Amino acid sequence: MIDLPALKPTTKRRVIDLVSETGIDVSEWSNFKGDNPAENPNFCYNWSFRKPGAHIVALFFHEDLTVVDDEIVHDQNIRLRDGRLGGRGAAQWKKRATELDENLQLAYREGLPVRAIILDGNKRDHLDSEAESSKVAKRLLDSTPWAVTQYDMATGRCVVVRGAIPANSAEQDDPEIEGFEGDERKRYILHRRREASLRKKKIMAALYENGGVLKCEVPRCGFDFAKQYGVLGNEFAHVHHLKPLSEAPPEGRPVTLKELAIVCANCHAMIHRGGKCRQLDELIPMAQSRISDG
Repeated sequence: MIDLPALKPTTKRRVIDLVSETGIDVSEWSNFKGDNPAENPNFCYNWSFRKPGAHIVALFFHEDLTVVDDEIVHDQNIRLRDGRLGGRGAAQWKKRATELDENLQLAYREGLPVRAIILDGNKRDHLDSEAESSKVAKRLLDSTPWAVTQYDMATGRCVVVRGAIPANSAEQDDPEIEGFEGDERKRYILHRRREASLRKKKIMAALYENGGVLKCEVPRCGFDFAKQYGVLGNEFAHVHHLKPLSEAPPEGRPVTLKELAIVCANCHAMIHRGGKCRQLDELIPMAQSRISDG
C-alpha cells in the first residue's frame, strides 16, 4: 500500500546535512564570510544540487506529491516558479527554478537517479506576485531514489516518480517500451541497458555486411541514415527485437545478432504502434510502396 502521509517530514534537518548524506561534497559551503557553513546563502536556499554522472538532489514540497497508479509522483512545471510575475524575490526564484529545471532535464537525458528532500511548511503561491518566499518548517531525505520518467522540453512539464528506475531519454522514447507497464517496464529498461553493447555490435555488423551503408531493414523502406543526414547519420539507427521481449521470461533470455534488425525511427514506431510487434515484411504494403516510388 502506498503511504503518502508517511513521507511527510516530522523534523527540520539542515539542508547541508541532507545533501551530504547523498554523497555530494559540501566542503565549498565553508567558503564564505559567515561562521556556519550550513547558512551559506550561495547554497542553503537552493532547490537542487547535483553530483555529475551520479545523481541529482531535488527539493519537493510534500503538498505537491500525488498518488497515481499506486506510485508517488511529483508532476509539476518548475519553469512556472521562476518569478515571471514579479515580486521581491523574483531574481532569486528565477535562478533557483532554472537550476532545478536544468538538473531535472539532466536526470532525464542521462538516466540519473533523483534523491528527494521532502519539505513541509508554507509554500509560496507562484501565481501571486505579492506572495512571500516559502517558509520551510520540516525536511527529510527520502531513502528511496526517484526518477524523471517524463520531461516535455517544449513546456517544461516534468514527472518524477518515487522508486522508478532511471532511464535516459533515448530509452524512454523507445517505441518498444509502450508495451510494458509497472515491474515489466522496469525489467525492460534493465534489459535494454544490459544489451547496449549488443546493439552496437549489430550496427557494426550491418555496416560491415553492407559495405559501410546503414539502411532500414524493413522491406520497401530502406531509409539510408548517412545519405539523408550526412556525417550526423553515420552509425546511427534503431535496433529492433524480432522476437518480442514481452514473450521473454522475467529473468530474461540470451539475444543473438540474428534476432535484431536495423530499422528507422518511423518504422520502429509503426512496428510497435498500439503495443504490438508487427512483422517487418508486413509493415509497408506493396501498393503503398508503389505509390511512394511513383
